[in-house]
Amino acid sequence: MTRPARWLTVGLMGLVLASAFAVVLVTYQTRVQFAELEQLRQRNQQLDEQWGRLLLEESAFSSPSRVERLARDELKMSEPGADQVRWLDLNRDP
Repeated sequence: MTRPARWLTVGLMGLVLASAFAVVLVTYQTRVQFAELEQLRQRNQQLDEQWGRLLLEESAFSSPSRVERLARDELKMSEPGADQVRWLDLNRDP
């Protein structure tokens, strides 16, 4: 084998080894990122479930009957009588 052919062979073998190491590195990085993606998907599912529970809780706490009951029982509020109601005409000139 001539000297240039040997250098070419050594150079090509070096490139093949570098390529093999690159494949191993990329495979490892892919596995790490896939594991992280799965963790993020699980976290997303947990947050979606929590969001659903919070929406149900919000609707329960803000129901008109509950608000009225709390106003009447805890705050001692009641509907005003007809003599206590004042109507404002905002279209009228002062």
